[in-house]
Amino acid sequence: MTGPQQPLPADRSDADDVEQHACPKCDAQPGSPCRSRGGAVASAYHTRRFTKVPRLKKALRVPTPADRGPGRPWRPGTPPPAPIDPDLPSADIRIGYSRCSTLGHELDSHLDALSKHGIPRDKIFSEKPGCGSARSSRRR
Repeated sequence: MTGPQQPLPADRSDADDVEQHACPKCDAQPGSPCRSRGGAVASAYHTRRFTKVPRLKKALRVPTPADRGPGRPWRPGTPPPAPIDPDLPSADIRIGYSRCSTLGHELDSHLDALSKHGIPRDKIFSEKPGCGSARSSRRR
C-alpha cells in the first residue's frame, strides 16, 4: 500500500506539514484534519498538533483547508481557505489578557505586545494587584 504523494517543498502548505503528525487532542491520524467533539472537520488545527512543526510553534492559528472534509482523501499541496473578512461576525474574535503580579510592574509592555499581534486595545482585559485581583482580595 502506498501513502499520499508528497508535494514539492514549494507546494507545501502549513496544513501539509501539520498533517504529517497525529493530533494528541483529537486522535486524528497523520494525513487527517483535526476533528471537533462531534466528529466534524475542525476549522483550525489543534494547537498541540501544529506546535510539532518547528516553524509554526509561535503561530496563533493554522487554518484547515476547505477540501479537508469527511471521506475526502488528503491531497498534499492544496491551498488553505481564503482569509475571512474581518468585518464579518464569523471572523476570528481575538481578545487579550494581561496581568502584572506586583505593583512595580507596568502593563504597557504587555499591552504593546498584544497590540502587535492584532488585538485592539479595547479588547484587552488587564489587572494589577490592589485593583480587585484575587491575591489582593483574599481574606486574612
